Amino acid sequence: MNKIFKKPLAVVSGLVILVMFAAPVSAAVLAPNTVMFSQGGLINAREGDTLTLDLRGYDFTLGPDGAAFSLNWNPSVLRYVGSTVANPPWDSAFVSDDNSGSIDYVFLNKLTPGDAGTSFAIASFTFNILGGLGSETTITLGNPAFDDTGFTLPGGTLVDVNYVDSQVRVVPLPAALWMFGVGLAGMLGSMSRRK
Repeated sequence: MNKIFKKPLAVVSGLVILVMFAAPVSAAVLAPNTVMFSQGGLINAREGDTLTLDLRGYDFTLGPDGAAFSLNWNPSVLRYVGSTVANPPWDSAFVSDDNSGSIDYVFLNKLTPGDAGTSFAIASFTFNILGGLGSETTITLGNPAFDDTGFTLPGGTLVDVNYVDSQVRVVPLPAALWMFGVGLAGMLGSMSRRK
């Protein structure tokens, strides 16, 4: 046991990393009929990375059977690569995109008769991070600008949806990786001294 305490750098680094990853994540209380990215409201990324965001519907009071929506962002920070519609539950989509920072999806229909349920996957979107350190863009979500249709229930009734935007921020290498590197260096250093 005494040998462990002779390596304070490795022990402290290991404890800090353990606390960081063991800390509980607080769940936000969402309004009914919320559409947002599963990654949350603040998304950190690094220049040159590829970022895939998963769009979901949460806590719908009645499951929709159709969906139409738009995304908008700053094209100098993010470059759209492509998207995948969640299947199930959706079977088709018309996508309008000219990589100018805007996408419209019209119209997703249920693959099988019925609704999508109260919480469901919608689509995944992949972007390349173009912006340099400190650059930011908000990915805004909403109904398509040209028809304002949004989400519908079986029979065509419109659903009042709460869209939650996400902020993408370009950051340096995460602090956790630096701390992991320090801890690893401490352990390797003590092992080499022992030899």
